[in-house]
Amino acid sequence: MSFRKYLTRSVFISTSVWLVITVIVFVVLFLPYKLLVMQKDDFNDYVLPNRNSDVAVPLNQVSKEVPDLIEDDSLNADNYNPLITTDPLQSVEKVSVPLHSTINYVIKSGDTLGRIFSNLGLSRESMHAVLDADQEYLVLEPLLPKDKYAFKLDKNGELIALTRRIDISKEVSFVKHDSGGFSYEENITPITYTQRVIHSKVEGNFYISAKKAGLTDANILLIHDVLAGRVDFRKDLRANDEFDLIIKDGTIGGVTVGTTQLEALQIKVKGQTYRAFLHSDGRFYDQNGNSLTPSLRRWPTSKQYRISSPFNANRRHPITGHPAPHNGVDLATPSGTQVLATGDGVVTRIANHKYAGRYVVIDYTGPYSSRFLHLSKILVKKGQKVKRGQVVALSGNTGRTTGAHLHYELHIKGRPVNPMTTSIPTTQSISSDNKSEFDGNVRLWIGMMAKDVSQKQDEGDLPSVLDEEDVLP
Repeated sequence: MSFRKYLTRSVFISTSVWLVITVIVFVVLFLPYKLLVMQKDDFNDYVLPNRNSDVAVPLNQVSKEVPDLIEDDSLNADNYNPLITTDPLQSVEKVSVPLHSTINYVIKSGDTLGRIFSNLGLSRESMHAVLDADQEYLVLEPLLPKDKYAFKLDKNGELIALTRRIDISKEVSFVKHDSGGFSYEENITPITYTQRVIHSKVEGNFYISAKKAGLTDANILLIHDVLAGRVDFRKDLRANDEFDLIIKDGTIGGVTVGTTQLEALQIKVKGQTYRAFLHSDGRFYDQNGNSLTPSLRRWPTSKQYRISSPFNANRRHPITGHPAPHNGVDLATPSGTQVLATGDGVVTRIANHKYAGRYVVIDYTGPYSSRFLHLSKILVKKGQKVKRGQVVALSGNTGRTTGAHLHYELHIKGRPVNPMTTSIPTTQSISSDNKSEFDGNVRLWIGMMAKDVSQKQDEGDLPSVLDEEDVLP
C-alpha cells in the first residue's frame, strides 16, 4: 500500500471516530435538556394532583375558593412538620386569575401556606414577608379545613393584602405598605351579649347532666377546676343533686359567636351549697371574695433574667416607620433554660413557625393565656393540662433570632399585654377597692338563680331547693 493511500485511510478512520464521539456527546447533553424543558412546560399547564385525586387538573379549572393551614396533632418536642413546604415544585407556579382582584380561598385538608401561594402564582418573597409580620400575632395558622382566606392582588398580580376570617365577629389582615412589608389590621364587629339561667339536676353523672343542660366541654372543665378540692364530682354527687348556672352568650344578628361564658354557679352537695362567681379580673371567687383559682406567676422562669427586648405595642420599624410591635418580652436565657407555666391551664397549640420557631400556647383559667417562642424543646402535648410552675419547655434559638433567648407573651381576652407590668391576679382575695362591685354582682346573680328556680316551682316542675338563707349572701 502506497503512503498516500495509507494516509487517506487513516484520515477517514480518524474523522469517523470523532464524528461518532460528537454524536454521542450531543445525545447525552440533549436528552436531559429536553426532559427539563418538557417538565417545565407541564408545570406551566397543570396543577399537580393533590392527595385526594390522582388526576392533574388544568389551571383554568382551579377553584378560586382557597383553604387554611392545618395543625399537625403529631407535633411534639422531637417531631415537627414545618408550615412551609420546602419543595416549590410540589404544586404549580401560577393560576389563571384576573389581575387586580380578590381570590377567596377555602382551606382543604393537607393545605400548607407554601402550596397555596405556589398554586396562586404568588412569590415566596411575599409569603415570607407576610410570615414575618405574623410573627408577633401567629394568626395565620393552624390552617383548619373550611377556614376562609382572601388574597387581594394588584394590577401586576402581586399580593397586596391577605385576610383571614376568624369568625363572623373578627377578620384579620396583613396589608402591604410602600416599603414592601406587611402591617397587621383587625376588623371587629360588635357582639351583643345576653345572660341566661340554667337550672338542672344530676342524672347519671355530672358530665352527662351538664351536657344535657347545654354546657360546653370547656365550661364543664372550668366548673371542675373551680370547685376542685371542695367537691369530688365522682364520689360526692348523687342523683337529683341540683345545680344552677348563669351563662353569657354572644350573638351578631342572631347568630351565636364564640363560646358561652360561665359567670356564676351554685351546686348543692350533701346539703351543702357551693358557689363561685366570676370577677372582672377573669378569676372565680367564693361568696366572700376568696379566690377559687390559683394566682399567676409574674415570671416564666425560676429566676429573673435580664430583659433584652421589652414589650412595646407601639414600636415602629426603624427604617420604614410602619407599625412593628413587639407583643412580648425577650428574656436573655441561655439555651436549655426551663420554661414554666405561669398558671393552671391547658396546652392549646404546639407548632413550628419560620420566624417564631418552635412555640407553645397555654390557656389559663379565665381570660389569660401565654405564648413561649424560639424554644429548643417542648415537653408537653396539645390538650395536656398543666399546673402553675410546671416545666413545659426549654428555651432555645429556633426561628429567626440573633441569639438564644425566650420570647414570652401574656394575653388577656386575646390581647397582648406587658407581662412585667400589667395587673394580674397575684392575690388570694378581692381587693377592698373592688369589693363593693363584686358584692353587688353576687347579689344580682344569686337573685337570678333563685328567681329561675321559683318560676319552675310555680310551674310544678321542681321541688323547693333553696332555703331563705341561700338567696342572699
